Amino acid sequence: MSVPKTEAVIRDYNGRPTVFVNGQPQPLPGFNASSRPGIYERASEFFYAHKMGVYIIQPRVERFWQGADIHLDPLPSQLSGGWDVEEQAEAVLAGDPDAYLMVRFTPHPPVSWKEAFPQELFITEDGTTVGSSASMASTLFWDTMARASAAIIAWIEKQPWADRVIGYTNFQVTEGTHIPVDRGYLFDHNPQMVAQWRRFLQARYASQDDLRAAHDDPTVTFESVDVPRDRLRGAMPEVTDILYWQSAVGNQPLRDYLELQRDLWHRNFRQVSAAMDEVLERKVIILHDALKLTQQGWNLGAFFDLDPSWSPAYPEVMAGSGHMNVTELFNIPGCDGLMTPLDYQARGIGGVCQTEGIADSLVLRGGYYYGEMDQRTSPVGDGEFGTPRTYDEFAAVSWRNFADAWSRGYNSYWFDIGGGYYDTPEFHQIIGRQVEVIKQSIDWQHETMPGIAMILDDSSVLETNGAGNYMSDAVMWEQKLGLARCGVPYRVYLLEDLALDQFPDHRVFYFPNLFKVDERRLEILRERVFRDGHVVVWGPGSGISNGTDLSVDSVQDLTGFEMRMVEANSPRRVAITNYDHPAVAGLPPGIVYGGSMSYGPLLFPQDGDELGLAWTKWACNEMGLAIKSLGRGAGHPAGADDRRGPGDWASVFSVAAQLPADLWRSLARYAGAHVYCEENEVIMADSSVVALHSVKSGSKHLSLPGQYHVRDLVRDRDVVPDCDGIDFELHGPETAVFQLQAVEK
Repeated sequence: MSVPKTEAVIRDYNGRPTVFVNGQPQPLPGFNASSRPGIYERASEFFYAHKMGVYIIQPRVERFWQGADIHLDPLPSQLSGGWDVEEQAEAVLAGDPDAYLMVRFTPHPPVSWKEAFPQELFITEDGTTVGSSASMASTLFWDTMARASAAIIAWIEKQPWADRVIGYTNFQVTEGTHIPVDRGYLFDHNPQMVAQWRRFLQARYASQDDLRAAHDDPTVTFESVDVPRDRLRGAMPEVTDILYWQSAVGNQPLRDYLELQRDLWHRNFRQVSAAMDEVLERKVIILHDALKLTQQGWNLGAFFDLDPSWSPAYPEVMAGSGHMNVTELFNIPGCDGLMTPLDYQARGIGGVCQTEGIADSLVLRGGYYYGEMDQRTSPVGDGEFGTPRTYDEFAAVSWRNFADAWSRGYNSYWFDIGGGYYDTPEFHQIIGRQVEVIKQSIDWQHETMPGIAMILDDSSVLETNGAGNYMSDAVMWEQKLGLARCGVPYRVYLLEDLALDQFPDHRVFYFPNLFKVDERRLEILRERVFRDGHVVVWGPGSGISNGTDLSVDSVQDLTGFEMRMVEANSPRRVAITNYDHPAVAGLPPGIVYGGSMSYGPLLFPQDGDELGLAWTKWACNEMGLAIKSLGRGAGHPAGADDRRGPGDWASVFSVAAQLPADLWRSLARYAGAHVYCEENEVIMADSSVVALHSVKSGSKHLSLPGQYHVRDLVRDRDVVPDCDGIDFELHGPETAVFQLQAVEK
């Protein structure tokens, strides 16, 4: 009798998406090393001793893809001594025979393909190419990528070690972003893109007159309309000086082009995913390194390459790469989840752990998120990306990163991308303990605590000038500077998640980029958000567009506030002025928040209760932070007869972004959320875990939302058998991580 092949699927287990291998849940602590000869085997020796759940191995795509040809049997490795995927698999299974494997490949075109097909490349308005990037409209490129992906999987499935392979990862080049946009070029003038553009517009507009009206061009025709010219490169005064939020007049070509990129990306992503899925004769998981957080408008290329040529305004990279409405892709065949790095910008000591991928949204939908922890370390690091400089710093950062994963329901793995990052016995004392906890935690019950929900609209760029500055500087940093340090757990979801039956209870809802208002959106907000005493916080520009015009009427429809609009750019700051209101009572004096980035138009609340004054170029005693009770307002009274219901909520509008931690904590308490910590420390929590990360030594206190048995996971010891709070000493930098077991009443 033949032995059944190994199969792997994603199922819910104890409240989190979990990989089941042959029907059994697997914790899958993971390791990935650079596949350069000598590095993988040396680095892996340390990890073999921990009995990791999965090792990630990497074939070279150029062995399968040369010019126009896809080789079903790979070409010989050109590496000295070999050491391609075959050698990696054999070495791993020799070192850890019980290990599972995940195959990760990057199906970007080899030089031979680019040289053979220059007509398939992205072309700027000047007629030049950007590196050797293929056009998003190139059907040849995407067809070949799909065939190459399928060929790699088909060959690996025939190998003697294939039964240890439980998944495949398509590692998109530049981590899912389109390289030209990553380099500051948004508009592709390849003839194939021009043809796609014209077909797209002909399908969108009923007549030529409609096209002319929408594009504000009385001479344009379906046959002559050209791709817009790039205004997001160079000094760009026309971008930095124009308003960030824009009506459709004069902006419709940009909107149309971004939606075309979305449609092309969705088509291409579906094609590659389907090709990977169809070639498999058994069930395994398929992950993708793509679909980054919508607020990751930061310029990846400039960030990594330190390119001084980048201007003050750059394209919103993810939207320009077509990554809008991504929830449509979460449940298609060939997409079981995502594998992306942890955010680079604040990963050092004192910083926060964030996933680049849409982890909370994916986990909510039952998808698997595998976070890549490529933390540089002092033995080989050069100080980049918050490299820990000492053993204590490594411990603090490492425990913080894993606490974030445990508390948010995703998994993470170590990635020795440079070689030698973890080749230190002292580091492996920490890693070994973390592997133990990962294996234990699979049996813990995980529930999201009612805290703060940050809700993102991943199509919001359509209402803007297309620059990524606001999303990067105002929205992305909101989490790092305020939400992560307010003492209340928060999660980041996409707007579409609100309609899901399984959307968890939260007390505060934050909408940093809900710029467009329509009845469909209002209906779901009334059903899920505008009720039960919730506090709803609106970022600048909320509701400013009805999809066609900028209007204070649409702002009022969304937020409940009467508004005044000033069509000008300005830096924005807000000073708290009314400390008597219960929503901000107890805050320390002198709170001023905001930033120096200039954007507009400005919206000023005209009614409600003043909490703070706006400090802008165009405000004179204008409210900058206001709260307004709708129905019976916010709060969570103890009396059952007085609990809030539908239509009972409080609306909070802020002229400036990046609310400070103290303010978030006060608003959350006003809404009835539990506050774990009163200091501005980094807090992570769910029903089974609470953690605190700090660089400051001293006595710390964590308040718990009930009675718990508490166990110190770092030191592997019980702390308190039955308590509603934890008191402990911290020697900064340090991360304390505690397991919580609810006491039966």
